Amino acid sequence: MNDNLVPPIEEKKKPNTWLIVGIVAIVLCCCLVAFGALAWSFGDQVMNALGIY
Repeated sequence: MNDNLVPPIEEKKKPNTWLIVGIVAIVLCCCLVAFGALAWSFGDQVMNALGIY
């Protein structure tokens, strides 16, 4: 008789939390740099349009 009817239990892979946090941090930094560059380039025009400058 075959007693090997139950398949072996596979270990669940843990998500690599630090990799996810690192990727999110890099994406946020890129967004901040892009926003800063746009603000530097077009800040005067936006302030003039709003009547602040």
